Amino acid sequence: MVPSFLLSSLALVALVAASQQCKCLPGDSCFPDSATWAEFSKTLSSPVISGIRPLASVCYSDDATYNASACMMANASQYDALYRGANVNTLQYPNFEELITSNGTVEGCPFPVSSTDVCYQGRVPSYAVNVSTVQDIQSTLQFATKYNLHLVVKNTGHELMGRAFGVGSLELHTYFLNSTNFTDNFVPTGAPDDTPGQYAVTVGAGVQWGILYAEADQRGRVLGGGFSPGGTVGAAAGYVLGGGHSVLAPFYGLAVDNVLQFTAVIPNGSYVTVNQYSHPDLFWALRGGGGPSFGIVTSTTYKTHPSVPITTAFYTATANSSTAYNDLLETWFQFHNEVSDAGWSGVWPFVEDSLYLTFFAQGTPPYSPTANSTMESFFAASRAIPGVNVTLAISVPYPSFEAFNIDNLMDSSKGYGFNFSSATSGVDISTSSWILPRNVTAPNMADTLANICLNITIGVGYMVAGGAVSQFGPDSASVTPAWRTAISDVIAMPAVDPTNPLGAAQMATQQIQPLRELAPVSAGGGQYLNEPEILLQEWQSAYWGPHYPRLLSLKKALDPFDLLIVPKGVNSEQWDDEIVCKTV
Repeated sequence: MVPSFLLSSLALVALVAASQQCKCLPGDSCFPDSATWAEFSKTLSSPVISGIRPLASVCYSDDATYNASACMMANASQYDALYRGANVNTLQYPNFEELITSNGTVEGCPFPVSSTDVCYQGRVPSYAVNVSTVQDIQSTLQFATKYNLHLVVKNTGHELMGRAFGVGSLELHTYFLNSTNFTDNFVPTGAPDDTPGQYAVTVGAGVQWGILYAEADQRGRVLGGGFSPGGTVGAAAGYVLGGGHSVLAPFYGLAVDNVLQFTAVIPNGSYVTVNQYSHPDLFWALRGGGGPSFGIVTSTTYKTHPSVPITTAFYTATANSSTAYNDLLETWFQFHNEVSDAGWSGVWPFVEDSLYLTFFAQGTPPYSPTANSTMESFFAASRAIPGVNVTLAISVPYPSFEAFNIDNLMDSSKGYGFNFSSATSGVDISTSSWILPRNVTAPNMADTLANICLNITIGVGYMVAGGAVSQFGPDSASVTPAWRTAISDVIAMPAVDPTNPLGAAQMATQQIQPLRELAPVSAGGGQYLNEPEILLQEWQSAYWGPHYPRLLSLKKALDPFDLLIVPKGVNSEQWDDEIVCKTV
């Protein structure tokens, strides 16, 4: 006879098992066999890629893929952002290719390789589809739905939480959707007949900012797009779906403020054109709701703007003590809001007792009459701080933003100040960030902010709000309303120990926490979805504030089978961290 307590335990186990719904993974009895995959391939423009292994697997002597010449190529390519974007088995930041198990061990396939190492699959997808047509996406969605597969979507792989990969997954790779079409007479589909045309560009999901900036500049146009060292950040998918901040945003608005239209394949396989006239709820959701939660974007149409000359300010200062460094940061925060109001935007890294500025003002000389005097006042005030050595404080005119981009982000050897293009790919990264309302960055808060930033080991401030960003309504798009009252957002990026990646994540959380307490969501704070924190709690309000209930309702209606769920994405609450099993 079975003891009653054991019966109770068995019943509890059965109840727990019954409360889980899991994706079908390789090795499960429900997983499609090779013949089924072969039939699926016939529906695609190119065969499904199977047997995918991590990039470094060819260097592991005990791995079935071992190949000495291929290993040489893999080693040579591991820091190449273009290579990592174009291939289905690589992300830009390799720690997101690794799986952290429940007991905290790391299963990955890193460089360098020793004779005793094992190459684990980690989070690298098992199968992939290189998308070249809408039909490829539709067929893949139908196949993944039928067999309950773990579906992920990768564009260029710059995402900072690893959402583009997943355990045992089937990957849709949109990198090769790379068309561009400029026009001076764009009218959204479904618009009234008397709607005037406007300057715009329609770009495929795989187009990168380096290419798009160059093509726009050739036509005398510019877009408020990503600050993209090397130019390899995708312009038309994850970037804009997460909101899309830009050093040009104070002049033109966020990326979501400049979108005129999307085309996308939604979870039921329908190919739709989305704008303020056609599917307006989905248009609102796509502009900040995160990718690919509401659909797989195939193209985005942006407004373009007349290209104008810019004045750029470059600055570098180093302190010889923690006291001097604190004084330097405090002085910067005393000028912070005034610099923004004088017409400047830009990036302000602070690391190893040094502060850097790479800032922009429209016009040469700046259109704002107070731009130069305000910046010079900060330069002078910082020079007067005991123990601070200002080694660079110059103003450089450029005929266009693209001219700056070429000299400083595409080939930094021609530029000034902070080297943004060093080590941009193939290195581990862990982040946390917080959007700061302008009342928190006011001069009376300078001492408080300096003390907080003093304890951020590697920090980057982005003065990418204010100006035009503040002129759009807080509910005009689904992106967090925090952007509309902010001037800067600050990101912490502590160094990552490959053997303990969670340590860096915990440090990033700890370093940003004082800013979160200083400016909670209820007081205008928030987190930029494209600078996420893997340990973030209450992420719904941090990413979307009061917009989350509407997004959740739209998501449940649009994706009833949870086909396009990502970690800390809309309606992911019941799923585990790897989006493999759901508790119901």
